[in-house]
Amino acid sequence: MKLGSITHEELKRQHLARAEELEKMDDSGCDTEDAKIAFKAFKEEHVRWYRKLAEGWPEHIVINYNPKPSDTEEEYLTAEDMEARFTHRNPTHVAQLKHFACLALAHYNARKTEHKFDLAEALTSNCFSEACGTTYGHVNFTAIPQKTNDPTKRLLFAKLMLIPELQMEEDTEPMRVLHVSTIDDVPCYGGCHEIRRKINHRMRGVMDYERCHACHSSLKHPKGDMFIGGHNSMRMPYYSA
Repeated sequence: MKLGSITHEELKRQHLARAEELEKMDDSGCDTEDAKIAFKAFKEEHVRWYRKLAEGWPEHIVINYNPKPSDTEEEYLTAEDMEARFTHRNPTHVAQLKHFACLALAHYNARKTEHKFDLAEALTSNCFSEACGTTYGHVNFTAIPQKTNDPTKRLLFAKLMLIPELQMEEDTEPMRVLHVSTIDDVPCYGGCHEIRRKINHRMRGVMDYERCHACHSSLKHPKGDMFIGGHNSMRMPYYSA
């Protein structure tokens, strides 16, 4: 039966290549012993999974999969542009979305003596884990300037990181905001999780530091060197929420 254009042998080769790529990865990116243990378990499980897929896929089936590389566009968006895109969408993980946006805005305002903001609309968020076990969050939201005659809304991006040790403390927030920035005055880029990105620059291993491969295309990011997390171009580690 033919479902597409990739043969059994090609699919087997791809699964084995992914297994071998994983086997070559080390725990140098893990900053704690717990992260190293989590990475080792993750690596062993997925290597075994890819090798099993390579051995057991029925030869009479050809997967419908077109791996043509593409890319997300460079965009210049206002807060209103982004809000319009989410007007008729029902956001998932609403509690997470609002929580991330509120944490990010509180962090931003705490570091400003002026030019503070009030939250206008929490738009979209993503929470994902790297292969080493570190968990990050990315979020887009809009905000209105406080105490000003200029009511222009701003579009913002924020990145957060989970501190696992703090989850045991009842009165401590375990998600720490790492960075908040406006992105309506700079080019922004959607995530690449749904595509195979065409990458022309030199990478460090499988890491593409130009884009986020963990987030969907509707979540907008600044240039890749402005944030951490989500740069693994294999996308395989990212079980997003």
